[in-house]
Amino acid sequence: MGSNSTCIHGTSHAASDGCPLVSLVIPVFNAGKYLAECLASIQEQTFGDFEITVVDDGSTDSSLAITESVCKSDHRFKLVKPGHGGVSKARNTGINLSRGKYIGFVDADDCLHPEALESLVNILETTDAQVCVGGFERGLDFRSKTVTPKPPLVMDYVTAMREALYQSLILNSPWGMLMERELLGNDIRFREGIRYEDLDAFYRFYERATRIAYLPATIYFYRQAQESFMHQWSPGRVDVLDVTDRMVEHMSTYHPDLAQAAKDRRFSAHFNLFLLMSRLNTGSAETRQRCLNVIRQGRMDAIRDPKVRIKNKLGALASFGGVAFLKLLSRLYR
Repeated sequence: MGSNSTCIHGTSHAASDGCPLVSLVIPVFNAGKYLAECLASIQEQTFGDFEITVVDDGSTDSSLAITESVCKSDHRFKLVKPGHGGVSKARNTGINLSRGKYIGFVDADDCLHPEALESLVNILETTDAQVCVGGFERGLDFRSKTVTPKPPLVMDYVTAMREALYQSLILNSPWGMLMERELLGNDIRFREGIRYEDLDAFYRFYERATRIAYLPATIYFYRQAQESFMHQWSPGRVDVLDVTDRMVEHMSTYHPDLAQAAKDRRFSAHFNLFLLMSRLNTGSAETRQRCLNVIRQGRMDAIRDPKVRIKNKLGALASFGGVAFLKLLSRLYR
């Protein structure tokens, strides 16, 4: 399994080999403002057969003290401190230490619904799926919510990826899901040193799965912090261009029937980045031209493809108005 144990699990909730059924990995970097609430939401789970690996990425705030306090009172939590290397390296460290049949990830400023793990495990074990992804909400009103039992949508890999790449379902987040640890083996990991590592990883992580389930219920609560990466400009935002280029290359090579869907996801990324750079008057001329090339190359396919969402079709049509019109449009972009 590529971890530090030789745990072998059956299909029941109770593990008989001394290993937990579920491993959760939490990368932490200066999250002291939110971390206690995150860890408490995990301790409040109705399903308790888990281990939590908190991977500190070189925090200098109260994160270490908060985690150490929880570890002392709850043996299911452990802290590792590999030093600063970024979120991908932190998650990979946790993967390599994981012992559970199932593995998932939680961001240090988010929270789980109390029934999140129980809901995901039940679906995995009743549908024979190797992956189960749940719904999420922005905001942290998780204790007042109920998880209404709903039948999961169970798909094969191609169907699930088509839904994700056309952005009909959000399946690319590393949080709010559980998957069989064996899918990752010793070789599939988050790519280190890049942003948008989740978008880069999900289609590779799930590639060995024959059944992927989606639970249409909110089990994960996402904190929309204004200081987060997605709410400000940084050079790392440009990484999405390489990430989606690699996605198209991978699908074209290994799953040709998903190539067009991957191209639509690339179109969306390039279009959104171009509007963002235009609105903020930032980014290099080379990067803007790179975006424009993909927009012009893919706009007719976006218009013709019935699976493309309306937002992308409208963007494709708008691109015929030229750069000046797109810059005007960017002022309305949020």
